[in-house]
Amino acid sequence: MAEAGQSIAALATYLGVKAGKVTLDGRDKLPVVKGKTGTRRGLVSITKHLVRAAEKNSLLGNTAEDQAAVDQWLEYRVSQLDRCQGDKELAGVLKELNAYLADKVYFVNHTLSLADILLYYGLHTHFVGMPFYDKENYMHVSRWFDNVQHEKGLRQTFPYVHFLRTQIYDRMSH
Repeated sequence: MAEAGQSIAALATYLGVKAGKVTLDGRDKLPVVKGKTGTRRGLVSITKHLVRAAEKNSLLGNTAEDQAAVDQWLEYRVSQLDRCQGDKELAGVLKELNAYLADKVYFVNHTLSLADILLYYGLHTHFVGMPFYDKENYMHVSRWFDNVQHEKGLRQTFPYVHFLRTQIYDRMSH
């Protein structure tokens, strides 16, 4: 999974703003950015600041309900995805995300949000090496991932992840 520093740098580039130097503080490796307007700690705090600096507040949600949902998914990235310590834990996270995305295009409402961007960056390293069969097991996450990676300017230097358009395995025979 992409480290917090990579996610912050990639988001800043996507938004067209400067992130500043990201350092890691403490044993939890909490990202810290010191800037002209103060010090910000934590992935969520830093990335929300970057979105506001870029004046792209719609990425944070347009209503109070959407803003709360974005915050919830950002916290999920930090508390669940970033703390996975093995394939079994990651499989559990992917299963949850897959169930949630079964009838959705994006995580919040019907538009790209900061939640989608940070979850994409957080999942990218895993999806790069995932075999097609495993991608099929998480078909809704794979559909969402492929959609998000095609957002102009979002992928940047992250390698393109390939997906098949047709199933190569019959789920009934396995």
